[in-house]
Amino acid sequence: MSALGPRPTEPEAWQGWLREAAGLLVRRPAAFLGYTAGVAAALLLAHSVAWAPLRGLLTLLVVVLALVLFVRLALVADYNRDARPFYVLPGNLDGAVALTAGAGLFAAYGALGPLLFWPLADSLETVLTGVGLYEERLASGAPAPPPQEAFAIGPVFVAGGVWALAAVGALAGLLAFGQWFLLPMVALHGAHPGMAMWMSVHAYAVNPVSMTGLLGLLLAAVGVVVLTVGWLGVLLLPVFGAVLYTSYRDVFLARAENHPPGVPVLTEAELLDQPDDSV
Repeated sequence: MSALGPRPTEPEAWQGWLREAAGLLVRRPAAFLGYTAGVAAALLLAHSVAWAPLRGLLTLLVVVLALVLFVRLALVADYNRDARPFYVLPGNLDGAVALTAGAGLFAAYGALGPLLFWPLADSLETVLTGVGLYEERLASGAPAPPPQEAFAIGPVFVAGGVWALAAVGALAGLLAFGQWFLLPMVALHGAHPGMAMWMSVHAYAVNPVSMTGLLGLLLAAVGVVVLTVGWLGVLLLPVFGAVLYTSYRDVFLARAENHPPGVPVLTEAELLDQPDDSV
């Protein structure tokens, strides 16, 4: 699977990216759900850190690593391989890029928080209050603890108001800074990060409408999380990890559709160094 460089796609290509990503999720449901549970456990560990700045940085780092993981899992599903950890778990280069991206996104969060993330968290709290799951005051009249500390809805608010917003923030940051294709290019080809960043920006110039469609997907994802009271928050990572893969595959590898399900396309040895599709 040699990278060809960015190519122009149809304006509605983003719809195909979402459709093909859904097909890969359905092809390996147990694997995607299992790794999602593992990511949720890692996010819980990050959320348990007492110092807020470090907690935020670790959460973003886990989110970016999870996106890399799901990009690799989408590749495995596309080529009808078993979802073994050796194929799926991020490597050292992935970790270094994720750490750099997470730190950059954390810095951007300080500027974007009051404009985007805090209003979204407030919206989720309003929905929880509206459906009767959270009261701003206790029966005694004293102020209630914040939603994330409430016994009944704390896990929901954390998944929807913290993890989902971290996922949306990471994806929106990658999209806004022209780095949507950075993670799959590094994860699938071991590309030099500097070259991958430049190529990702170049891909925007030839696909402006498709990239705008991805912004619409992110906004729709935020709406779904709020309307479902946060329950679907953690599922954003596998969905958009697969979309990262299908969009990269279309733009850089000139293949819009998944391989047919069934017999594995590649041998186990070939999967590691990504040979051409003709093999």
